[in-house]
Amino acid sequence: MTLYFGYGSNLDARDWNAFCERWGFVGAELVPVSTALMLDCELAFDRYAASRRGGALNLRDRPGQAVEGVVFRANRAALYALDRKEGAPAHYQRLDRHAVLPDGHVLPVMTYAGPSQGYHAPHEDYVGVVRRGQATHGIAHAMMEAVARDGAPPLTIRHLFVYGTLMLGEANAHHLDGIARTPGLVSGRLHDCGAYPALGLEEGEVKGELLELPIERLAGMDALEDAMPGGAPGGMYRRSVLRVRTAAGVIRAYAYVMDDAARFPVIAAGDWRSVGHRQAAWAEYVARGGED
Repeated sequence: MTLYFGYGSNLDARDWNAFCERWGFVGAELVPVSTALMLDCELAFDRYAASRRGGALNLRDRPGQAVEGVVFRANRAALYALDRKEGAPAHYQRLDRHAVLPDGHVLPVMTYAGPSQGYHAPHEDYVGVVRRGQATHGIAHAMMEAVARDGAPPLTIRHLFVYGTLMLGEANAHHLDGIARTPGLVSGRLHDCGAYPALGLEEGEVKGELLELPIERLAGMDALEDAMPGGAPGGMYRRSVLRVRTAAGVIRAYAYVMDDAARFPVIAAGDWRSVGHRQAAWAEYVARGGED
């Protein structure tokens, strides 16, 4: 089985089944695994599809933006049918990416995208198919509806959750000077790396702060946290998306997690400010030139 990230008409089982029946693809199974986010990209109606009588959805790069979709398990017959439906490799191409699950974990996935052909207005029938598929999986329509009109889509994720040296009064807080902060909690476990903490996606609760971060500041945060673009593993931290509980409700926010944080001691309180040696450890870390 291959994990496939769908973001357009393939979200709609009725459309998928009708295509398979029309072209004789027997046993082509797309089994939903989970809703997910694909980071650092956005939707665009910038591919023309004659079969759809207008524009068809595509992915294009946009750092800081995120596309909501669904991860499916696709069997061999489904992969063959997907290539046919997407016109691969002539029109759309298979891409290896990463999708962030609702609990913050990441999965390697395959998806389809093609070179931009400029905006093409979609036919209302196609928009209806996508809208129906999104509704089935509880995915918001806002980005799709905006780009259908060639408008600027709203940001899917507008906030950043910090829980360590970036919190107010801590060693790296100056990187976020001038941005209002709200107390928040996320599910996870905090680990003590010495001069700084790491958030692991384990059972527990972690205290921190929520900030509304301008999208142009996110690349700087990635660099500071040694995180790969697109939420991919490979850096010291991985940019993920977590649900932050605040007095105003639950808000999804970017957060930097460490996938192997469990190798470090647990901070039982889930609060970096509860660690008495943190300032001395940071001073020692800086004296070593910021090297571990």
